[in-house]
Amino acid sequence: MEAKKTVGKITKTEIELFIISKVRELRLANKVGQKKLSQELKLSISYVGRAEKLYTSTKYTFNHLNEIAKYFNVPYSYFFPATSLETDCIEDYLNKHPKVKARYEKMMRNAEEKGRLKREERERKKQEKAGKQAKPKKK
Repeated sequence: MEAKKTVGKITKTEIELFIISKVRELRLANKVGQKKLSQELKLSISYVGRAEKLYTSTKYTFNHLNEIAKYFNVPYSYFFPATSLETDCIEDYLNKHPKVKARYEKMMRNAEEKGRLKREERERKKQEKAGKQAKPKKK
């Protein structure tokens, strides 16, 4: 009986995919395997393989990219497009990670509610102060 391989939705954004392809391109051009690069970065031997998979959350950090640039003797900017991407990568990320999106939306609702309550309190105090000033003082 053959084992089924489960393939989920792509969890990486356009900019993350761009970076992954640049690292892979360098790796292959220099005949460096995933295991070797993982070891050079002082990471688990499967890290680069997981980072290159489209369905995992493993990503290269800025620190990783800096070390990869040094290892392959390329400028740090090699890993980034010459101009910004048209895609809204933050919205793309939130759409690909519904739990993160839900936490973000909850945080924004809480912040809006807190702001509304502060505005109402300021308005209430302003009205109280105006009411006190309107009343004449008794002697």
